[in-house]
Parts: sequence; C-alpha cells; structure tokens
Amino acid sequence: MTPNSQYAYAWLAVLACVGTAGCLCPPCPGAVAAGPAAAAAPAAAGTNAAPAAPAAAGSRLVLWDGDGAGGGAQGWDACDQKATCKVKVGADSGSGLNGGTALKLHGEGPGYIGMGWNLFGWYPENAGVDMTPYSHLTFQIRVEAKSAEAAPDPGSVGVLLGCSRNKKDSATLPVERYAKGFQDGKWHKVELPISAFTKGGGAQFDLQSFWEFRLATWSGTARNFDIYIDDIVLEKQ
Repeated sequence: MTPNSQYAYAWLAVLACVGTAGCLCPPCPGAVAAGPAAAAAPAAAGTNAAPAAPAAAGSRLVLWDGDGAGGGAQGWDACDQKATCKVKVGADSGSGLNGGTALKLHGEGPGYIGMGWNLFGWYPENAGVDMTPYSHLTFQIRVEAKSAEAAPDPGSVGVLLGCSRNKKDSATLPVERYAKGFQDGKWHKVELPISAFTKGGGAQFDLQSFWEFRLATWSGTARNFDIYIDDIVLEKQ
C-alpha cells in the first residue's frame, strides 16, 4: 500500500464515522516517535497489559501520561487537503497537565485533520490492553487557537479506538457530548464510557486488545489549532 493510499484510507474512514457508530480501521501513515521519553526499542509484549482480575471500584490504569507511562508509544497523523493542510503529532515537553509532557496535535487547513497514538508502537502485533475490567476511558484535553474561527469545530472532534486482535475500530464518540466547552483553552477531563465504544458499527471492536487512541476533526473552512492530550487512563468508577 502506498503512503498516499494509506492517508486516503485514514481520512475516509474517520470522516465516515465522526459522531456516528464506527468505521473501518485507518492504517498508520507517517509513524512519529513519542519524543525524548520514548523507549529506544519497541515496547515489550504486555507493557501496558491490564490485570486479568476485575478492577476494584476507584482503581486506575494509566496508559500514557508523557512522563513515564506508555513510553514506547508512537503515532501517525494525516490530513486530506494536501495542497493547503498541515498536520503533526508528537510528545511536547512542558505543555502538559501540571507542566509535564502532553501529546500535541497541530493542524492547519480545512477538511479532515486527525491522528492516532499507538500505545505499543505497533509491536508486537498482538499487543493490547484489556479494557473489560474498567468502566471508563478518560483523558485530559486542551485546545489552543488564536480565535474561535481558527479552532476546530467542537462538534466535529471525535475519539475512536483501534484494537490489535481483529483490526476492527470502535464507535466514534464526540468529545463535546462528554465535555461541554472543552475548546475554551483550559484543561478538561473527558470521561468516555467503555460500553459506548462497542455500540452500532463498533460492535466488533475487541475490548481485550485495545492498543490505539485516535482523534479526528473536520472543518469546512481553514483552521489553525493545537490540541493537547494528557493522562490517557482506564478507570473503574
């Protein structure tokens, strides 16, 4: 598969499902290292594996925080308006929650802009986290733009997940539904019920082999923004 066709599959798949039930799994174009905190070698099998026993209420499993957890993660980024769009994802020191390292997605242009962050760096191919002992996937999000017109359309920002076992994607969940006003430049905690990821078109998503966090946006007019993600965590609430 050529790089161009990889990008095309990525944005077509996500555009088909932002705010709806689910979509096909995008490939991983343009792999980007996690930054200085990333491990020099691919993550070992089971690095982020969840415990086999059900998690106790109030328990947390930190998947990625930019400051230790998920150090072997790698990402891809893509946009569809090649003549006018720019996109880059990577770990960004100093911009995270409490001054730590955050995951930064920079996007410019109209149309689809998105990214994926593979918690295992795609190795081994059967790596994954068992989500079933937990009730929610949570993360922190912050949006920066010079104006409301330059920020992504908040209704278009969606999160979907990838799994390693059958390569089926989850349903896409709109961030705005779970964190009203998240585009105000401040940090917001987003709490996504794990059960929602297997609704509709996400019915075949394998909750026991979650390995990639994805964020997708779409705008009809040109935008210029930064989206920061921190503390990707599984919680039993």
